[in-house]
Amino acid sequence: MATTVSVTCVTDGRAHAVPDSELTQGVAHDSGYYSAVCGHMVAAAPMCAPDGEPCRSCSDLWDKRNARRRPQRSRFFFR
Repeated sequence: MATTVSVTCVTDGRAHAVPDSELTQGVAHDSGYYSAVCGHMVAAAPMCAPDGEPCRSCSDLWDKRNARRRPQRSRFFFR
């Protein structure tokens, strides 16, 4: 699972989860637009500005993806 960076969009004011790989591609193309986990095309606000309100869709999708990858707890307890 790729790690993400919180990037606030200037069009909707929300902080979206953007994969690292998407950030490197966007920088290489010098576009300033990045595809968030939720599918929204983020027009990046200045990175020195505080994050906007978190995007619920990004949070929900990220939680679902991570829930599938969490290891099962062992039923055995060792002392």
